[in-house]
Amino acid sequence: MSTAGFSHLLSPLQIGNVQLRNRMVFTAHDSAHQVQGLIGDAYIAYQVARTRGGAGLQILAASSVDENSATYDNQIQLFSDEAIPGFRRMADAVHDAGGVVFAQLLHSGRDAGGSSDGSRPVTYSASSVKNEKLHTIPRALSVAEIQKIISSFAAAARRVQIAGLDGVEICASHGYLPAQFLTEAMNRRTDSYGGTPENRFRFLHEVCAAVRDAVGPSFPVGVRLSAADLDNYGLEASVSIDVMRRMEQAALLDYFHLVVGSGGTLGGRIHIVPPMALPAGYVMPFAEKARAVLKSPLIATGRFNTPHAADEAIATGSADAIGMTRAMICDPLTAVKVKEQRIDDIRACIGCDQACIGHLHKGYPVSCIQFPESGRETSLAIYPPAARSKRIVVVGGGPAGLKAAAVAANRGHRVTLFEATGKLGGQANLASRLPGRAEFGGIVTNLAREIELAGVELRLKTTVTGELIEAIAPDALVIATGGKPDLVDPERFEGMQTLLPEDVLAGTAKIGQRVVIADSSCDWVGIGLSLQLASEGHQVTLAVTGTQPGDTIPYYVRDESIGRLFDAGVTVINYARLYGADQDSVYFEHIMALKPIIVDAVDTLVVCDGVMSDRCLEHELEGMGASVGIDIHIIGDCLAPRTAEEAVLEGLKVGRQL
Repeated sequence: MSTAGFSHLLSPLQIGNVQLRNRMVFTAHDSAHQVQGLIGDAYIAYQVARTRGGAGLQILAASSVDENSATYDNQIQLFSDEAIPGFRRMADAVHDAGGVVFAQLLHSGRDAGGSSDGSRPVTYSASSVKNEKLHTIPRALSVAEIQKIISSFAAAARRVQIAGLDGVEICASHGYLPAQFLTEAMNRRTDSYGGTPENRFRFLHEVCAAVRDAVGPSFPVGVRLSAADLDNYGLEASVSIDVMRRMEQAALLDYFHLVVGSGGTLGGRIHIVPPMALPAGYVMPFAEKARAVLKSPLIATGRFNTPHAADEAIATGSADAIGMTRAMICDPLTAVKVKEQRIDDIRACIGCDQACIGHLHKGYPVSCIQFPESGRETSLAIYPPAARSKRIVVVGGGPAGLKAAAVAANRGHRVTLFEATGKLGGQANLASRLPGRAEFGGIVTNLAREIELAGVELRLKTTVTGELIEAIAPDALVIATGGKPDLVDPERFEGMQTLLPEDVLAGTAKIGQRVVIADSSCDWVGIGLSLQLASEGHQVTLAVTGTQPGDTIPYYVRDESIGRLFDAGVTVINYARLYGADQDSVYFEHIMALKPIIVDAVDTLVVCDGVMSDRCLEHELEGMGASVGIDIHIIGDCLAPRTAEEAVLEGLKVGRQL
């Protein structure tokens, strides 16, 4: 693949008095690697891995400017001098590795959710307008409180400068406090900070002016703004463009950073970390409008997961640099690989949101389902060289087996991977066939490239038996045979056409007009099948055992999908446990009320129960005694059915220990 077009992405960029070595930006994002709000070794290692990977600019996670501004407990703090040593260590480490690092300043206003004891904190905003997502009512700030917050921004910026970082970014995006002042629906003030566009702009202008005063004229200062909240409630594009025009005229900033979305609404927050159902680079129409009023350097961020889309955006003049954060979480070496023209070796982000923002929402450090080394730079990212080269057999070419084989081979072992079918990927192939989930197949492409680069011997269409293992006599055997659908009990569904997800996706079954999908997994499968069948003209009812469809998948993926279910006209029944069916009715039990739910006039029932572990080889080896003298490891769904994240992580762990 030609890389001639990447000259735009690889060219240097001047921001104030700082020159970036390229235009790939690792933007601000919470990673949960800090300790009690302070920067420590894990977060430094996380950032340095991207510096060594060639990032042109790194912007650290949003840091609280006062005690009331954190979006969650343990957010990085910048409201006392206690923060300076950690920031200084970060700056020194990034600089030693050849990088440029900025900090980001945040006051989340009414979106503050941080609490050390689980109680609801007092939140503050321009006005006492209820937060739709958190269901809280903030305290309207007094003028004196406003002035104190402005001073806090300035003091935090000065700490960044003292710590030796290269610049600072003011977070005015995603519905946080500056955006709450800018947005008419959230700012009902009648004083000098509300009532007119000029007055609503005043808070952000004064924050920028105070920060500029604190750091002086030569220290780079930028602002991150949402071009639109995209929720029919918050900031509109026309207002955002007007704010950019005003800020440009004020000549206080060295660059602008454009995003979309808002953390204050369910509809707006999906754009903070947009899932794969949204197109790559979909922020660009907004960037084009911003470019019309801006001469300052413009960073655009909005699901740029390949260098091709990023370079094109710069080539058209719509942006000067591109945020590629998840791309660099998934592959820390993205920028180096672009520079070295190893485009096919880049592990492309698939937008699943599962181990990045999905981890953060659960309170765990950010990682990646495709590359679990990410976020574990001080532990699993370090591969110990093999003490001696062993003969390793891996059975199963799904995500678990692929990762185990690649890691073991990279450590110096001689690895053969067997796959019974003619295609790698296992259940990931099923996931990629669902509507809006095609990119999930990228996990197979990326892991297949890893085993190729590692020199793994691959044998497709080969069923492994105990006899074959005895004949090969490997030093170690990794069983990663995955799972298989559980058979449907015909007595429970007598007279009803009953199918499994595989039957629907294969396209071989003649499906009736009125379909019920019984989903006990509450993942993307039931949602995807519902959308597919609805798009084909079927009348679909989706019955889930959980509180809502997609209970087990990341919030942003779930919420976006539920919107599509509504648009498609799918009927949803929650708390529904499948009991049975007869010729034209399906019977459920309401899990909480313990009362029947009956859906009549049904032609086809699709049962989504997930898979059961395939333990055939494991049991055969036990029966033959063939395991004597062989180090056996069982990973992935054949150990216990879970997701691709656990499969790849277990592959990494076993590959490291062989």
